[in-house]
Parts: sequence; structure tokens; C-alpha cells
Amino acid sequence: MIKIPQQYSSLKFLGQISWNEVFDNWRKLEAWQESWKRHWESRGFSSWDEWREGYAAPLNPAKLEWFLYQITSPIRDFPLFYGVPSRSWVDKAYGGETTKQLKDILDLPIVTKNPKVLGIKKDFPKKTMFTGIVYGEKIILVEGMHRSCVLAGWDPKAPFEGEVTIALALWEQKEIPIVGGNYKKK
Repeated sequence: MIKIPQQYSSLKFLGQISWNEVFDNWRKLEAWQESWKRHWESRGFSSWDEWREGYAAPLNPAKLEWFLYQITSPIRDFPLFYGVPSRSWVDKAYGGETTKQLKDILDLPIVTKNPKVLGIKKDFPKKTMFTGIVYGEKIILVEGMHRSCVLAGWDPKAPFEGEVTIALALWEQKEIPIVGGNYKKK
């Protein structure tokens, strides 16, 4: 179990989870989506697995210890989460910083005009799992950015009935690595 930073008060420990289980769940959430297939193929990858393994490689996730948590109040906690430290989000949403709190990027066009975010907003999954790291007093997402933006911007007066979990690992390195942005050499 990881000591969860105090501001994320709705996380409830469920148990340990392996990286293979986390990766399998991630695959089930997005590998079937045609838009992601076009994305990985445009970068020279032959499969979702090959692309996402390269995406996560800077974290060396198989060497980390992973724990699963239920997020009982995602509408309250998600604005406080930090966004995925990927090259595209660093360039388009964080002003060159490695990450920012979701609440601080919700009004940017990369969120408000993003077709993936808009689609998820119309039909949020009834059950979903995110992946992240605990770094100091922050929870930083590793994947699930589009769904996270929807939750962070959810109208607190509107009902939310989904089941949300997150797989977390403790990140004890000095720097947060940039994930993604990987292209296969041709």
C-alpha cells in the first residue's frame, strides 16, 4: 500500500495489482478504438501493445509495485490530479512544464475542443480504471488523460454513477519522465 497524499481523500485501498493486469485493462479500454489504431500506425507501430509498451517504457513499470484504489468521489478529487507527462500535453497544455493540475487546464482548447474529450463527455464509461504514480504530494496520471479531463470538469451538481479505480505506483526518482512521443524507427 502507498501513503496517499492527504488532498486525495476519497481513495480507498483495494489491493495489490500486477503491471500485467494494469496493462491488460488499459488494452481493453482503448486498443479496439479506431482513432488509437490510426494514431499508433501513423507512428510506425504494428500493434497497440508495441506502441503503449514504448509509451510507458520511461517509467519501467514492470519494476514498480502497483496498488489498486477505488476513487469514491472522483468529481471532488480529479481536479486535483496532475496530467499525464507526455510530450503532446507538455507542449499543448502545460506551457513547457512536465505536468499541471487538471483544474488548471480545463479551459484550454486542447480540452474544450478535443474530440475524444467531447465524445467521452457524452458517454462516460460506467466502469473505468486509470493509471498513475504518486510523486511526493501529487498523483500524476500515466494514462487516462481524456477521461480525466471529463471527470475534472464534471458539473458537481450533475449525478455521477460510474465506478472509478486507479492503479498507482510510488515514484521515488528525482525527475518525472516524459512518457509517449515515441515513434518507431523505420
